[in-house]
Order: sequence, then C-alpha cells, then structure tokens
Amino acid sequence: MKNRILIIGDELFGQEGQAATLFSELLLSENPTRPIQFAIYAPVKLTLSALLSRAPADILGKKAGRILLGVGLHELKTQMNAEKTFEAYHALIQEILSKTTSVLYLVTIPQESLPEWASEVKALNARLAALDDNDRIHVLDFAASVAEYNELQLARGKFARSLYDESDQSTSLCHMLLGLFIQKQIFNTNKEIP
Repeated sequence: MKNRILIIGDELFGQEGQAATLFSELLLSENPTRPIQFAIYAPVKLTLSALLSRAPADILGKKAGRILLGVGLHELKTQMNAEKTFEAYHALIQEILSKTTSVLYLVTIPQESLPEWASEVKALNARLAALDDNDRIHVLDFAASVAEYNELQLARGKFARSLYDESDQSTSLCHMLLGLFIQKQIFNTNKEIP
C-alpha cells in the first residue's frame, strides 16, 4: 500500500524502538488527516541474515510503499566487521528491491553508538551512502546530523544532556533527535509521503 510505512530498526532506534514510535507520532501530530499507516518492527534483535530469511512474512507481506531501515548496529556489535555487515545488509536490500516496488530509506549509524569500533561504523556508513540512487534508495545521514549536533553543543560550551549514556546506549534526547531527523528527511526526498 502506497500509504503504509514499514519501520524496521535494531537498537539504533532505541532499546524499545522509541525513535520509530516518535517518528510516527510526530508525523501524525503534524498531519492528523494524512491517510497513512505504520507498521513498526523495532527493536529487531535478529541478525540481518535471519531478518532476510523472515522477509517474506515480516517485510514483503506488509506491502508497504515505504520501508525505513535502521539496522546494522546490532550486526556490527556481533560481527565487528563493516564488510560482513554490509554484505548481509545489501542482501536484504536486494531482496526488498527485487520483490517490491517500495521506496527504501536507510539510516546511517552515529559513531557514538559504537565508539570502540568507530572506523567500522564509518566504513559501513560509506558503503550505505554509495547505494543512494535518489529514486528507490535514500540514505538518511543521521551520523552527520549527530556530529553536527555535538559540534553545536561544543560551541555552546556546555552539555546539558547527552545523546548517548556511559554504556553507549541512546538516550531519550537521541530518540527525539532521530524521530525529528527522519521526519524532516523523508519530506525532503523526491518520494514524499502523500
């Protein structure tokens, strides 16, 4: 369905999928008459290959016009290898593209969410960015947005609240920032929500 958005996210969207819920609520709050449905599948605690094997029911069967993917962080935490993570992620993307007409939105991962493997996060984000075709695949660079936010806070001279806690878990502020970011970015792509 053109007006259905399927949101799939691992801990990038919060331990309880908070950013996905906030995004849907923000969109509906600003546009209460918009004919839109959400299917939220977050948090996903599966590997990308397991998600691929479940794709017929969990993804393809939802018949979504738009699919928002905020995955890869869980895989990186277990694999610690950007290339292997990208291969699994790319296989999932290819499956979705070949079996649907959905538009995909891929969310990049901030390095702060996995600081000890920041180079792997950066490498995965670069591989994802190369997939953006401005047609069916749109990469939403949340990593750059977080970096900009941190620079603005640093320029201010103090940190009222952090986006990540001491355990590198996203905070409620990070969830809100991500929800707002996704909403703004989707409306800036060529395939706007009707």
